[in-house]
Amino acid sequence: MLITICVIAFNEENTLKELLNQICCQDYDHSNMEIVLVNGNSTDRTKDIMYQFADSNGDDKFGFYKVQVLQNEKKTLPCGWNVALKSYSGEAILKIDAHATIPEDFVRKNVETLEQGEDIVGGLRPSIIDESTPWKETLL
Repeated sequence: MLITICVIAFNEENTLKELLNQICCQDYDHSNMEIVLVNGNSTDRTKDIMYQFADSNGDDKFGFYKVQVLQNEKKTLPCGWNVALKSYSGEAILKIDAHATIPEDFVRKNVETLEQGEDIVGGLRPSIIDESTPWKETLL
């Protein structure tokens, strides 16, 4: 099954590189994984990190089906989803937050569950606070 992994980000330079490394470590067949990275007009290095990832996968180092970097001029998450949904190729989409972490079996386990007949699947979503703000504290 061809899976599209979508990561929509705004100013996530502090966490994005680690997530992209974790995507590279997935135990699911990389030739069946498309990576769609959507930048929401970030003012930090998020866009650069996305392009570096795309460029480093151009030599088939990790063998992904395709890696795309797209621009979300409207900046918001819903608009970023609209950008991603216009260009994906997969049979299913896995949404991964740019500040999330995923285990190496994340894609495989989601695919296995989809193949068992589920329409919507996912993994655990622990809340991690990188900066202590009143809003982030309420999410715990």
